[in-house]
Amino acid sequence: MGSGTKKKGEITMGNYIPKDKERAAMIWCVHNSICISAFAKSTTEWYVIVSINGKINKSPVTYEKVEIWKQIYNYYLYYYSKYTKEEIKKEPKAVEQKGKKEKVINENLKLF
Repeated sequence: MGSGTKKKGEITMGNYIPKDKERAAMIWCVHNSICISAFAKSTTEWYVIVSINGKINKSPVTYEKVEIWKQIYNYYLYYYSKYTKEEIKKEPKAVEQKGKKEKVINENLKLF
């Protein structure tokens, strides 16, 4: 008897939490009609599909669980840098303040 959390035959691409710079590149790409997604070859392997203004390309190799997410975000970073001619700024540094860590996003906005 199992815990009931995993369904029989469930296919999962794993979990990946993108870094701030990866998320920023993804948002820029989506706003500029560059869509990147996964396309299943099998239950354990995926291709990366890139659509730029309706033109679709597929990666020549497949990626496994979790690696597919890393590769998708690498493509987002690549296209952001290619079309803007700049790199995403380094991640904000954590600032120690009154015993609590505070993450500075820009001068006017702070996350606690």
